[in-house]
Amino acid sequence: MRWPSRVFLSGQAASLLGDGLAVLAIPLLVLDLSASPLLSALSAASVTLGYLMVGLPAGVLIDRMDAWRVLVVTDAARAAAFGVLYLLVATRTGGVWAIMVIALAVGAASVFFETALVVVVKDVFPGPGLIRANSVIEVASQAGLLIGPAVVGVLAAAGALTAALLADALTFVVSLASLAAVRRRVPRARRQGARWHGLAADFRAGARYLLSVRVLVIMTAMQIVMNLCLAVEKLIFYFAKDALGLGAAGVGAVVAAGGAGGILGAVSASWLAARAGQVRLTVASAAAAGLAIASFAAARSLVTLGAANLAYVFALTVASLTNRTYRQLIVPRAMLGRVTSTVRLVFLTADPLGVVIAGSLTAALGGDARPVFLGAGVLVMVTAAAGWLAGLRRAGPPVPPG
Repeated sequence: MRWPSRVFLSGQAASLLGDGLAVLAIPLLVLDLSASPLLSALSAASVTLGYLMVGLPAGVLIDRMDAWRVLVVTDAARAAAFGVLYLLVATRTGGVWAIMVIALAVGAASVFFETALVVVVKDVFPGPGLIRANSVIEVASQAGLLIGPAVVGVLAAAGALTAALLADALTFVVSLASLAAVRRRVPRARRQGARWHGLAADFRAGARYLLSVRVLVIMTAMQIVMNLCLAVEKLIFYFAKDALGLGAAGVGAVVAAGGAGGILGAVSASWLAARAGQVRLTVASAAAAGLAIASFAAARSLVTLGAANLAYVFALTVASLTNRTYRQLIVPRAMLGRVTSTVRLVFLTADPLGVVIAGSLTAALGGDARPVFLGAGVLVMVTAAAGWLAGLRRAGPPVPPG
């Protein structure tokens, strides 16, 4: 791997650490100022809300614009936003609603950044190098979700929560500097520039393309059902505390085990895909994720629940990585932005619906989440088998469009 590629990936690792810091820093800040669990939860879901607000137009616009420029602008915007947020909190001049507005703006900028990153990674790492690059980025993402909240927790305990906001701004500055350093030294496709008319027509063209490729239709349908079922994972905190009687430290250990599984999955995905093939590995790891979530029902201790969560996040990470890479390889670059944003928006829409269903079923069962875990896991395994039989078994290796 050449040094520009290493610098690029290192910058993205810094940016993802910033995302990990924000995961806990903003909700804690909002909770301190408002004492409102609703506002805290909304601030924690800023990226999800961002996809609901700008997900569809973001994909179309990125297909029309220079994706590198989108990365630079959104990194600069997020660095500035967290810098302003730090000043508002440090000087006690900003209320909770100002913080909420900034959090939502950062979420919207992250939608543009994440979608553009999919396109840029395809430019910089063509062919076999793509899944390795995605694996490195996923490792950084999982590590950020482990390290970021831990750092914020320490700072909050020390009464220095605002320092996390300044650190967050600095991570985006580092990412911005890495982009500036390598921008002229890596492959980069030129675009004609954004045009604001015809967005709906471009979106329809992307949707028609997505529906015209059988393997993409099957994989997308599988992912929707999986997201709907695997939203049951949100019950793990309740289950660990209520059914197993674990304290805060025990719940944290279970979550940390999942983070370790995510890192392990990201590290091994490239090696596994080279031996099993991306489509076969996607289906197998999806089924394994279902089996692991079903095994939550049999957990009786911290050790067994932690092991099940490690296996679950490992399998889910592998499935997500291989699915994403396959889509990057076969979708024409000119449509990759809108296809990516459309698919992600559909996935994210299924997730809260799954949370409501899982929570309602658990409540109807008198608070017993075990049957819900078991049922969700079985449905995921059935979905993986159905996708395989519906046509994925005949899908060949990914062939980039000519």
